[in-house]
Amino acid sequence: MDAGEGLQELAMKIRLAVFALLPLVACGPLGPIPGGRLSGAAGPSEVASWDAAADVENAQLETRPSDPYSVNTWFAALGSELYVPTSMILGPKRPTKRSWVAHVAEDPRVRIRLGREVYERVAVRVTDAGEYDRARAALEGKYGIEPEDRDPEREIWIFRLDPRSE
Repeated sequence: MDAGEGLQELAMKIRLAVFALLPLVACGPLGPIPGGRLSGAAGPSEVASWDAAADVENAQLETRPSDPYSVNTWFAALGSELYVPTSMILGPKRPTKRSWVAHVAEDPRVRIRLGREVYERVAVRVTDAGEYDRARAALEGKYGIEPEDRDPEREIWIFRLDPRSE
């Protein structure tokens, strides 16, 4: 086999791998690659406690209902409240540089998948200092972020995911 045939064979393998992964990406994000509409069983609109999701490491957040866009994200729960931060350690230091944040600014309706259930919510930016501090402490505790690990130049927004009233 010459170099040209070897490259053609490699290109074919790459195409097959991409086509094999497309169904996974189409129903949600794959690592850092955004996905589309999330699949899963519908979760209840009212949740008294998110304790059942305590063992879930990462969630998938879907924005832009008209053209679903989903990303992997961190989350923390405090009783019946569920919180999602913008980037706490990686990626753009300004929340407005993230596509999903721009989508939420245009339409706050989101869906979040925790495990196998998908919950319809509305994202509300936390502006109360006390609530923000409690949510941030819960997020940092869950993901093991120490105060010395904080990047003083990183702006972090936190969204509370409230039940939809629709």
